[in-house]
Amino acid sequence: MRVQRLLVPWIALAAACLTAGAQLPSDSRQPLRTLTTTREVHSLPPDQAARAYPVRLRVVVTYYDPYIDSRHGALFVCDRTGCIFVAISTRPILSLQAGTLVEITGVSGPGDYASDVLGTEVRVAGQSHLPTNPSKLTLTQLLTGAFDAQWVEIEGRVRSVHLKLHNVALEIATEDGTVDAVSLRQDGVDYQSLVDSLIRLRSNAGAVTNQHQLVGVRMFFSTLRQVSVIQPASRDPFAVPAVPIAELFRYSPDPGLLRRVHVQGEVTLDWPGRMLCIQDATNGICMQTAQADDVPLGSFVDVAGFPAINLFKPSLEDAVFRAASGLAAPPPIAITPDQAVKGNLDGKLVRIDAELVGRDFAAAEPTLMLRAGGVLLPAILPKDAALGAALPWKEGSIVRITGVCNVQVDSLSTNLGEGEVRPESMHILLRSIDDVSLVQAPSWWTPRQILEVLAAAGIVVLSAFTWIVVLRHRVKLQTRALRASEERLRHLSEHDALTGLPNRILLNDRLQTALKRAERFETCLGLLLVDVDGFKEVNDAFGHQAGDTLLCELAGRLNECVRATDTVARIGGDEFVVLLPDLRIPAEAANIAAEIVAAVSTPMAIDHAQTVITASIGVVTYPEGSTSQEALMQCADEAMYAAKEKGKNGFQVYRPKPVAFGGEGGSVLGPVPHSPLPLSGV
Repeated sequence: MRVQRLLVPWIALAAACLTAGAQLPSDSRQPLRTLTTTREVHSLPPDQAARAYPVRLRVVVTYYDPYIDSRHGALFVCDRTGCIFVAISTRPILSLQAGTLVEITGVSGPGDYASDVLGTEVRVAGQSHLPTNPSKLTLTQLLTGAFDAQWVEIEGRVRSVHLKLHNVALEIATEDGTVDAVSLRQDGVDYQSLVDSLIRLRSNAGAVTNQHQLVGVRMFFSTLRQVSVIQPASRDPFAVPAVPIAELFRYSPDPGLLRRVHVQGEVTLDWPGRMLCIQDATNGICMQTAQADDVPLGSFVDVAGFPAINLFKPSLEDAVFRAASGLAAPPPIAITPDQAVKGNLDGKLVRIDAELVGRDFAAAEPTLMLRAGGVLLPAILPKDAALGAALPWKEGSIVRITGVCNVQVDSLSTNLGEGEVRPESMHILLRSIDDVSLVQAPSWWTPRQILEVLAAAGIVVLSAFTWIVVLRHRVKLQTRALRASEERLRHLSEHDALTGLPNRILLNDRLQTALKRAERFETCLGLLLVDVDGFKEVNDAFGHQAGDTLLCELAGRLNECVRATDTVARIGGDEFVVLLPDLRIPAEAANIAAEIVAAVSTPMAIDHAQTVITASIGVVTYPEGSTSQEALMQCADEAMYAAKEKGKNGFQVYRPKPVAFGGEGGSVLGPVPHSPLPLSGV
């Protein structure tokens, strides 16, 4: 067989690794054993993998891509023990296909996430076949990181296809989220025909990382032969019966994975490549679209897209459209200022007379500020509306505008209310400058009239002006000082002085709100009680100032492990609480707990010394654990102590205890499945 030798730059890198190994202490300079299976290499901790163990593998290629990463070529290989990623030189491009049997010589490396192989020689040894026993996984399981580089199988519906020069990416919607699947682009293959198909994909799982931390996952497959279509998409997305816009997101007892839908309507707004709004006889809708076709306003179009909810409003994602024939929608609705803020005109073409009070063309979207009655109505123009100083109307003019109503929802009132969307304000999206016409010019004075009025009132104005300015300045300073003082007091009352995290008062308020939301919308939330193991020993060894530094570092790590909508609070000396509202499934709370355990156990620099701490975490979810605020905190506390009793450096999920027939109810801490992230003691 022909031998492909990849000598540059990997030999230099391997030599550097071996040199570094030679500088280790005498007990570390023993000859390193040669690793011959993918599992042996992949199981190495990063610090051990960095010692450059010799690697010799006889494996089957499952994915080869010399283009996807500028640093190195991407090569996934598998043997009977598992799979692993091999970093090889981008040049020369090798004649490797999925199923090629190869012999690889190289050294181990720490990789971007898990240990991998730095390949220095790839020898083609024959032809084999792809693995036949993939692990059938969900996205939640993949996001644990335990299946990095492995051969897996997932199911989902293709939402969109993104073509690049050498690669193609499929966005696949699974039951618990979306994931991208990347492949080498093949000429003559109609990837777009997969959109809206329900597929089963066999591929390698690859980690998306941020400085060696898992932040996502991607799939890598070689050809469409690894894609099995379970439910094909319609050949023509516009051939399925169109549904009225008002019927989108109506109740259905078994919606499953939402398929692409077909709607029709008259174009009321077209910002090519950005946004398209249409209106039919029942309602209006706006959607984001990458299609840059310019369609005339008022024309009838077919639109196909995936139903989505955006800021409490129905919308379509990955929408495509085409011109169609049909009846025109009703003309613009003439509205009053009172009707403008009711919220039932969202997405519809409206017309209103208002006073021009300002303009802002320095913003990302050129905006006219209008006032109708006591209501402010921002009117947003397309980005290419280059008006600037050439705007033909003066402030104070009465203008008539025609555009698409875009209601802004008051999210807080809506979430805390009975479930009905509550409007906060309204924007009007203009199609072009032609949507603005002058109704009445503002009154104006001649320079002579202005001078006469100024001469008559000059003495009074000049005498009062200085005094008014002084008074206003004093009032402004005092008001600013009072507001700043109130804000400082409010912040101090709700936040921990050392770490800046919310304290118990603010946590209780947010937990009460989250419970109301979960009860109203029948969702779940998670509550994590985090207790630092061995914090007293750190204080005794390094002093209280070092302990304070450690708590601040720990607060930062906790915040990095959660979402922006979550709350990390400090409720005691070394006790923290993490509130996780709006969880899709209770298992997400355990996943985040595992991430926190791993993040906390990373060494910290304290007073020019490295120290390692661990954390014990109690996890409880609503409504599985309890339904009241006090009970949730108690359950989390019990779970945390159970985690400490099991050896610390881990987490424990609170499980309700079944009620035996004729016995008394209660609750216990049930067993937790294997942690999605590996937990290690200190």
